[in-house]
Amino acid sequence: MIKILFNEDSDATVAGKIVLNGTFFSAEVHDPTFGYSGMDIIEELGSYHSYVFCRKPNSKVKSFRTIHRSDYKFLSMNRIGTAIRMDYTDMIQLYTEADVLQIDTGIISGGERDLIIRVFEGRAENFEIEMDGAYEVGTFSSESLPMLQHPRMMLWDSYSLSCGDVTFQADRKGMVLLGDPSVPIILPKRKDYFEFTIEKYKGSFETPLARDIDNEEVFVDSSCGLVNSRRVRLVNGKGTFRLYPFGHTGECKIKLGRKWYEVWNEYNLRIGE
Repeated sequence: MIKILFNEDSDATVAGKIVLNGTFFSAEVHDPTFGYSGMDIIEELGSYHSYVFCRKPNSKVKSFRTIHRSDYKFLSMNRIGTAIRMDYTDMIQLYTEADVLQIDTGIISGGERDLIIRVFEGRAENFEIEMDGAYEVGTFSSESLPMLQHPRMMLWDSYSLSCGDVTFQADRKGMVLLGDPSVPIILPKRKDYFEFTIEKYKGSFETPLARDIDNEEVFVDSSCGLVNSRRVRLVNGKGTFRLYPFGHTGECKIKLGRKWYEVWNEYNLRIGE
């Protein structure tokens, strides 16, 4: 699923070209009003990423190890966000003057490419689009964005957490959608560890995903004890890890995420005696 959405509130005279070929993406823009122009590329789109193509006059960009000057450049918001843990809007203001377009990706694997491209500056009739597959063109309103759900909420898949016969579902802020985390989990007899199962779901726990492409690494972080693997490789959407509490009882926070975005589902559990 590939969607390109143009901002119906934009009156910018920006003209440009967007190219997608496999996982290669390029954007080229010219703004006749201010005399800005430039292009940049993403050599390989990553799954569950957010990129902005932003205005930064007289910048340097690197394309296939070749550096050239451009008034526009791509920023990987995942990489920056992991380093400084700042809201994406603040990051855009810190590193750029404005974002021209934003790319949010879901799964990018094999023949599956889920991404939404939102063009904030410029109108559809002024952009050339070159895609190697089917895509949809639509509109959005920048004035209505505060009231709408961000594309990441739909594109970025979620991970449930099960222990024994109890399953929990929670969002990135720890809000519980399934299960009762106030009921303590108890160590099984003759064992010194809990065995947890991670299961992948479409979007915000819409439907389970068990495809051959659902084999990404899930990063695991626990506030107590020790996990036997901090990177769990899913197989058809499922994976397991062990948590050794070492006698700890009480609150236990377990975070599940991905590289460059380490917390997407947060579980606040209790360990009983």
